[in-house]
Amino acid sequence: MPGQGDIWVKVEGIPYEFYDRCGFRDSELRDFCWAFQLYDTLEDGIITSTQAKFALEWLGEEPKDKEWLAIINEVDSHAKGLLDFQRFLRLMSKFDRSMVTEDELVNAFKIFDKDKSGTIDAIELQDVLNKLGFEVTALEANTMISEADEDDSGDVGYREFISKIIQNQ
Repeated sequence: MPGQGDIWVKVEGIPYEFYDRCGFRDSELRDFCWAFQLYDTLEDGIITSTQAKFALEWLGEEPKDKEWLAIINEVDSHAKGLLDFQRFLRLMSKFDRSMVTEDELVNAFKIFDKDKSGTIDAIELQDVLNKLGFEVTALEANTMISEADEDDSGDVGYREFISKIIQNQ
């Protein structure tokens, strides 16, 4: 529960009140809200712990029973079996959801694509990584490009870049 000094957070598209974002971005909060609303059939802002587990599955999380019990006991410490949206967010924060958004991928690609050609070659990769403090040789940069270069063109296009990032999430 919020303390006296806590400020309620309001995010467009989310009808529930909460005071702690638990580190999530607006887009993630809206995804969680969508899953929460699937089971908030009475529209009272409360779901059961069983419904919360189903909502988790909709969001792609499938905790083992032992893991689920440990997490739900931490989030619902009074064992009421009911969660409001804030507790559901706390529940979601127990799972690794470090997914990258498309905008973040586009921006990352632009950083590496120095000549704005729509592709990243080994020279551009090496240059940016060295500027970021990673000592990378030309051979190492070339090896990295080769691993992501699906069409053997010698560089990595946006589609190949995205494919490699998503594959490694």
